[in-house]
Amino acid sequence: MKLPLTGIIPPIVTPLLSNTELDVKGLKKLIDHLLNGGVHGIFLLGTTGEATNLEYKLRKEFINLACEFVDKKCR
Repeated sequence: MKLPLTGIIPPIVTPLLSNTELDVKGLKKLIDHLLNGGVHGIFLLGTTGEATNLEYKLRKEFINLACEFVDKKCR
């Protein structure tokens, strides 16, 4: 499937409570804020450089929750 990437697609940080625990409420709040602001997409584990320092399990949880929170609401 070929999708054009256009518009505003900001990279986001991974909100953490500790090195091994995701801040789920913070992630939901951040994604809601961006979606309400009219972004066209969200860049997960992007240019902040943190992805390589997170455990695979935490990255997977982050991606799954972010996709659940976005739930096709991007324009």
